[in-house]
Amino acid sequence: MSIHFGTSRFVFERGTWQPEVLAKLESHHIAACSGKTGARSRFGASLQQFLVAQSGTEVCVLHGRSILDLEGLCAQLERLIPVDRLARTVDGPHGLASLLRHRSNIHSRVPTRQRFFLWHDADILIRHNPELFGEVAEVFAGVSAEMEYAGDEALMIQRCVYIGGNRLADVARDPESLLNQWADDGPGVPFWSLVSGEESPMTSLCSIDSLMDSI
Repeated sequence: MSIHFGTSRFVFERGTWQPEVLAKLESHHIAACSGKTGARSRFGASLQQFLVAQSGTEVCVLHGRSILDLEGLCAQLERLIPVDRLARTVDGPHGLASLLRHRSNIHSRVPTRQRFFLWHDADILIRHNPELFGEVAEVFAGVSAEMEYAGDEALMIQRCVYIGGNRLADVARDPESLLNQWADDGPGVPFWSLVSGEESPMTSLCSIDSLMDSI
């Protein structure tokens, strides 16, 4: 049995898919898709359990059924990453991009080396506000690449796993979606490409059904 990441093919033995997904997250965000609610739930729960057991790893779970707009997303994020202020904007000095740059391991003995967002039911925001979803996905990818490419502090890998159904799969397959390219913001190099050094966001499509059928 196999699971597909974009055009790449990975074969999984029973109970070994979680390390393979973690390895993929070293370089890519993941859009994990299934038309089956139960399969999505089992995938998210199993991956969360595996990730939190990794040393120096922070896992932030986002519940998409409550994310219908930017307020819904920010209300969850400010309870996961402590900051003095989170403005209800994508950009700006106190907006979403600023929060994603924040390191929350001040009082931890083990520095955070990896932060993963597990966004359940991500396709709900796609249905309600596809433009906002694209903006948010671009900022997740842009800040993550920026932290690796231009950060002066110790390297921290930050990735998002979007979990959803067919609408998410359609967006992940679309080469012009903001999961796969930076927004065209005028003449010259796109902003996030200039800041991060990456030509495009790195997002892979994962078939949850192929994975869960193998266990």
